[in-house]
Amino acid sequence: MFDFESVQQLRQTGQYEKAKAVVRQYVETAPNDPTVLYQMAWCHDSLGEEQAAVPYYEQALALGLTGEDRLQAYIGLGSTYRVIGQFEVASDVFHRALREFPDAHALQAFLAMTEYNLGQADQAVGRLLKSLATTSSDASIQTFDRAIRYYADHLDEIVKE
Repeated sequence: MFDFESVQQLRQTGQYEKAKAVVRQYVETAPNDPTVLYQMAWCHDSLGEEQAAVPYYEQALALGLTGEDRLQAYIGLGSTYRVIGQFEVASDVFHRALREFPDAHALQAFLAMTEYNLGQADQAVGRLLKSLATTSSDASIQTFDRAIRYYADHLDEIVKE
């Protein structure tokens, strides 16, 4: 049985190598457990070992990781691809994730970063504005909700008199 608490404790205290060693033992005994594979991906990411994290994220998702872990694995995988410069692949991951988790605003934020990297600044800003309008409880944002949502899709619009 996977002991999440001990691994989480090691991470919280910055003992990432030890956490990875513990998770590695679980990977050896349960190589097709999507939760264990996700945890190994997380360990690699925590240590800045992005290339090593990718196959673990991919396998965990392919093997049916579920719930919040699945969402976070998509974010981790897409973010990792973005950080290593594979922007198109990252975009594909985030779009696939949004089909499963359409209300996940963290995905919107990470996709916006990727769109920026792809030279799609207008899409990125529009995406962030829509997410802001949807999630903000700030009174001034809510006052201008309609205008923010409109301009999110019309950033280059200039009204001529």
